[in-house]
Amino acid sequence: MSARKKITLTCTILGIYLVPLPALSSASQTPSLAYETLAKQLGWVVNPSSFCGGFYEDQPLPSPIENNNLVKITSGGGLLSQRATSTLEGNVTITRSGQQLTANRAYLYRDPATGKLSAIDMIGNVHLREANSLILGKKGHYDFNSESRSLLDILYRTSIDSSKISGVKPINGTTTNLTAWGSASEFSQTHSNVYELVEASYSTCPPLSPAWQVKASHIVLDKNSGRGYATHARLLVKNIPVLYFPYINFPIDKQRKSGFLWPQVGGSNKWGPYFLAPFYWNMAPNYDMTITPGILSKRGVQLSDTFRYLSQTSEGSLYFSVLPDDKAFRDFQQSAAINTLYTNPVSTSSQSASVTEAELNRLLSSSDTRKSFIWRDDSQFNPHWSSHVDFNYAGDDYYLRDFGRTVNEISTNQLLQEGDLYYKSQNWNFIGRMQTYQTLHPINESPVLNQYRRFPQLILNADYPDQPLGLSYFLNSEATHFTILNTPGSPANLPIGNRLHFQPGISLPLYWSSFYINPRIQLALTNYSLSQTADTNTPTSKNRALPIADIASGFSLERRVRLFHHYFQQTLEPQIYYTYIPYRSQASIPVFDTTVNTLTYDQLFNYNRFTGIDRIGDANQLGWGITTRLIDQDSGLEKVRLGIGNIIYFAHRRVTLCNDTSCNDNPTNPSNDFSLSPLSGVLNYHINPSWSFNVNSIWDPISKQLANTTLAFQYQPDNLHLFNFGYSYARDGDVLSGISTTDSLDNLKVTDVSAVWPLFRDVSAVGRWSQNWNDTHLQNLLYGLQYDTCCQPCQALFRDPQTCV
Repeated sequence: MSARKKITLTCTILGIYLVPLPALSSASQTPSLAYETLAKQLGWVVNPSSFCGGFYEDQPLPSPIENNNLVKITSGGGLLSQRATSTLEGNVTITRSGQQLTANRAYLYRDPATGKLSAIDMIGNVHLREANSLILGKKGHYDFNSESRSLLDILYRTSIDSSKISGVKPINGTTTNLTAWGSASEFSQTHSNVYELVEASYSTCPPLSPAWQVKASHIVLDKNSGRGYATHARLLVKNIPVLYFPYINFPIDKQRKSGFLWPQVGGSNKWGPYFLAPFYWNMAPNYDMTITPGILSKRGVQLSDTFRYLSQTSEGSLYFSVLPDDKAFRDFQQSAAINTLYTNPVSTSSQSASVTEAELNRLLSSSDTRKSFIWRDDSQFNPHWSSHVDFNYAGDDYYLRDFGRTVNEISTNQLLQEGDLYYKSQNWNFIGRMQTYQTLHPINESPVLNQYRRFPQLILNADYPDQPLGLSYFLNSEATHFTILNTPGSPANLPIGNRLHFQPGISLPLYWSSFYINPRIQLALTNYSLSQTADTNTPTSKNRALPIADIASGFSLERRVRLFHHYFQQTLEPQIYYTYIPYRSQASIPVFDTTVNTLTYDQLFNYNRFTGIDRIGDANQLGWGITTRLIDQDSGLEKVRLGIGNIIYFAHRRVTLCNDTSCNDNPTNPSNDFSLSPLSGVLNYHINPSWSFNVNSIWDPISKQLANTTLAFQYQPDNLHLFNFGYSYARDGDVLSGISTTDSLDNLKVTDVSAVWPLFRDVSAVGRWSQNWNDTHLQNLLYGLQYDTCCQPCQALFRDPQTCV
């Protein structure tokens, strides 16, 4: 039977020519067509405002076919045969779910014995399309028996990253994923999931002007093993060969393989020119190791190692680094040994001569073998028990300065060493903790005091809400053993010992739709058992019992308002918080882990003005606050949040952190006698999607001065432009000033400015500048240029003092 007419064939075929094109990881050969023609064939549309200078425009795919094995074949006409070869001509289209293949002509071959399709040839303008991918070829062949397939003289483009390119707003029918394109004289598949390309090219640059391409004579991509290889691979920059690889093996998926990674080459004023050659060892599916030998010209040979592991209960990493015989560090030791500033120190307001002498002794006794170690672990043993480890160690006081801050610093020169065990159930929570800090004492930096160690700390908390009569019962308790190492140069031995704390409580929370009240009573019982107390005249035993009574109440009002031609839901949320805690003398209790809370809007509604439990402040006070919010009725987003409040004191505060002038919170501080706290305010304002503004301020009505304020301003009109400005002010808050009492020279004034801003197409300036204006202390200076395209991103960043990052 034969006929020439419009033909529609529907059949079920288990294997067909249409398969997803793998994301090519390497390729080669420039197409013979001019770049303009090539770009047009690939669907490239020039758009100067887009990230890559344009985008790929896709024709819409047909509606999905419900049966993935169902193939639909249409053509303008043809000659059909049940036993012999069928010929289809004129816009031949083969469609399967999510894929479409078109050509000028197709030949369908059948098995003479069975009449089933055995092969198909596609000739002339062969187009294979699927989501975010396109292949153009002159001729294609598919063998149904061997399931082999091939394409000749192809151009291709395919998405290689599922994440959208930053700064690009997708348009209907456009591809905004990072896209690779190239050509090949032949594409074939003779085995399942194994693809071969001959004389192929690859690039992610815009097709009109590719800055670079990779070319190879032969490429094999094996999706079964997750690897590919190329022979005679060349990297061309502006069509000039710059690298050649006779053979290169590379990954094409997320499977890992042992081997050398790309080396790191650079230079800095601390290392000099350096070369790092990381080797990746895929030890097992659930753990691996990266071994990195390196040559640092100013220092010597370094070896670092990172081991990662993953199990059913745990994940974590171990890192160590060692550099023996550090030449630069040895020179630094020798120069310090003859520096009269260190060998004959003079006491200053910020550092005594004995501290300088002790820090010099530490420096001279340090080994010139530089080393560090880090262990991070998070484990979940079952729904109730889990653990966390964060251990950081540096071999000497100057390691962070010379090798960067890869370890976890809680604050400057304080390295956390902590292990936690957690238990969590519906009503009970437990934490078992071992925590210490390695304190570094560089001789040429501001002095840092050693911190107390918790060896161990046991915390047990309970919460039983919704009990009979609407009551809630809760318990906070802990047992901690504190030890400390003397700060170098400090002659006094600080107290050490045990602290037991038990704090049960009961509350009656009552909540309605617009009003709530929550009265609460607690009893804080604390016992100290101490030793090493002679130098500080601290008693060896101390008990403290404090009742705590507070009541919180507030209500919420709402109304619909129209502002600037837009409707908002406005709330008014007043709240009050009364606290009564009687005075108990705590001057003889050592301060292990307690500081004074910085007053903020939220702190107005906290019963204790101290963090930690070494001090529980006496209180007879009423905190009040009023918050109003504007909520966009269309989006539900909070447009404005404004809050203001303060504390009314009915009695002087007699409990202080210090007994002398070693800190600001002492018995002579007049603020403890004021009847009003500073006025606290908070403002969060989202001006529009690009502008936002946040302020937290404390204003003292007695002195009529700002006590502290933080201001943050951000402008981000899109993903390419970003500007941040921050300002922090804290009266008596500069710990580096060396002044312990109230003085204007002790006020902390810090600005923090950061930005990413395009200078012209593809080139942006990046930087951050953080400055303490009280003592002209430069906290952070980072600046440089960023060249960022979908073709060849790179950065050149520098950090003061002239250190390349």
